[in-house]
Amino acid sequence: MPIPSSVPLGEAIPELGVRPVRGPTGGRAAEVTFRLAEDCDRIAAGMNDIVVRRLFGAGFSLETALSLTGHHPVAGRIQDAIGELDLAIRDFRDVVFDHHRAGSPSDGRPG
Repeated sequence: MPIPSSVPLGEAIPELGVRPVRGPTGGRAAEVTFRLAEDCDRIAAGMNDIVVRRLFGAGFSLETALSLTGHHPVAGRIQDAIGELDLAIRDFRDVVFDHHRAGSPSDGRPG
C-alpha cells in the first residue's frame, strides 16, 4: 500500500502500522528510507516485467528459428545464443531481486 502523499514526513500512518521515529531527524530518515525501499521494489518489478519479457521473446524467436534449421551448422550457434539468453534472464533476476550470492557469478550452472 503506497504512502498517501498528504502525510507529512515523520508523521504516523496507523493504517500502515507506521509510527513516527523520534530522534535528531524527527523520524524523517526512517520515512525516507521506507519510501526509497518502496520505490526500489516498484522499479525492480517493472524492470523484471519489461526486460525479462523481451529476453524471453527473443529466446522464443530463436527457438523457432532453430526448429527451421534442421542439421545446418548454424543450429549450434543459435542454441548457444538461447543458452546465453537463459543465463542473462537468471542473472538479471538474481541482481534485481538480490538473490545473487556475492562473488558467485553465473557460470552456466543452475543456481
